[in-house]
Amino acid sequence: MRRWRTVLLCAAVAALFVTTHGVVAEQFGAEKATIITEQTHGGVSLKVGAVLEVRLEANHTTGYSWVAAPVANPVLTRQGFARYEEHASGGNAGVGGVEVWRFKAVKAGKQGLQFEYRRPWEKGAPAAKVVTFSVTVE
Repeated sequence: MRRWRTVLLCAAVAALFVTTHGVVAEQFGAEKATIITEQTHGGVSLKVGAVLEVRLEANHTTGYSWVAAPVANPVLTRQGFARYEEHASGGNAGVGGVEVWRFKAVKAGKQGLQFEYRRPWEKGAPAAKVVTFSVTVE
């Protein structure tokens, strides 16, 4: 009985963590991802089934966030919602963080990934930043 109590307690803690942090069980897997950032230059090549992680600097305290442009006939599918990871603040307010987007390569082909850094309520305003990546899936 004591062993089951420990197992149930661990399961409850894991469920609480998943609920409060929006973490999907798939992210706990050992699935390695190819990581790209704004500093990534050139194209990215992946195999079908591979995971791509896009990490973009952001500061949600300013109201800006990254928006992915829609794609017709995609070779990559988004894996859940983008998550925001704050940088260690060291007691400073508004230091920003990183938005993390995950995609899975579902079929062979080429796709452009375009992200715009904008405030969602400013409909007519141009994006503060635009980042584009070229992805080839084999």
